[in-house]
Parts: sequence; C-alpha cells; structure tokens
Amino acid sequence: MTELAGTRALLVDGSQLITEGLRISLHRTQLFRVVGIAHNAADAARSLRSVSVDLVVTDFDVPGAGPLRTVRDVLSHQPRARVVVLSNADCPHWARAALDAGAAAYLLKTTPLAELLPLIAGVVRGASPTIDSRLGALASLPARMPPPAALGRLSAREFDVLVEMAKGMDNARIAHRLFISHDTVKTHVKAILRKLEARDRAHAVAMVLGSSSRLERVSTG
Repeated sequence: MTELAGTRALLVDGSQLITEGLRISLHRTQLFRVVGIAHNAADAARSLRSVSVDLVVTDFDVPGAGPLRTVRDVLSHQPRARVVVLSNADCPHWARAALDAGAAAYLLKTTPLAELLPLIAGVVRGASPTIDSRLGALASLPARMPPPAALGRLSAREFDVLVEMAKGMDNARIAHRLFISHDTVKTHVKAILRKLEARDRAHAVAMVLGSSSRLERVSTG
C-alpha cells in the first residue's frame, strides 16, 4: 500500500474519542497523515476551505447540521477527495442515502480495525462504492433528484412524516412520535412516495437528503 503514503485525511465526528482513535490508527499505518480534525459541521467546512485533503472520514450526522452535510461540503469544496461515512446506524436507508449523496463508502463504527483500515485504503485507491457487508445487498438508486418544488407538494403532516423517515424511523415509531395511528402513517408514506415519484421510502429519503436544505435544517430537531 505504499502508493497511499502521505494520504491527507480529515476526520469529522462529534466524539473526540472517535477522532482520536482514528487518528492514532491511521497514523500507525504510516500511510495516512491526519491534517485536520473537526467535531462539528462548521469546523469541518472551515477545514475543507483551508486544508487540501485526499480523504474525509465523517459521521453520518455531524453536530451543527443535518444528515450528510459534511459529504455535500466535501463535494462542494474538494470534489476530488474521497468520503467515508463511518456511522453507528446499521440502517440501509442511511447507507443508500450516503452513497447517493456522493460518499464512496458507508461503514459501521463497530467494524474491527483490522477490517476497517483496508476498506478505507481501498476507498482512497478508487474502489467502487462500498457498503458495510453487515447491511446486506442494497439495490442501487437512480441518480435523478427531484426538483426542490417537489417538497412543496407535501402537506404539513406529510412533511413531518418525511422528516421522521429521514431519521431512520419505521412506521410504528413515527406513529408514536407524531401521536397518530399506524394506518395514518402508512397513508402519509404512500402519498409522499407518489408526490416525490419515489420507488420506495429509502429512495425518497436519499433524494431529499441530496437535494433539500429545508429537510436538512429540521431533520435534527
């Protein structure tokens, strides 16, 4: 893996324990050089504007912004950098949304280091999009994103349901959080998929995470 020597990495996570552990582990390989650490979205964005990086390892939901904000910031400021999303959420919806937004890999924080480091190295080398094997086979999503106006076709309650979907909530938990019946949630989900022209709920979440700053602002509430 000598061709990776000197790979410049930015680590982004709300937990100092996670970033420090990654920094030490990457340094020990003698292949990566950690040039920045950020614990919130604003600091991550500042680092991306000021420091050239080849690799960004980021949590899915960094404090200070909505899901996948850092992924989109990387694409905006340093589009040649490769992004690995390292998450606690073993949720296929999130994994598919992350890759659709431009991440090169979605891996779980519970992955043993002996497996994680080679996967990260593979990403830097240009490996095809990678999803943690424990999430199973996932269908690819169409690249098309809905126009921002599509969200305007949703009712206020449909939008509330969509926000909960974007947090990875299933219908039962959405019903509990919004104080509505399970059948009502199912009705709203069907309406959301129809109005967004989405194939399924994961497709809907991926599309809006990739295209809607409005959803980003409220989905962390």
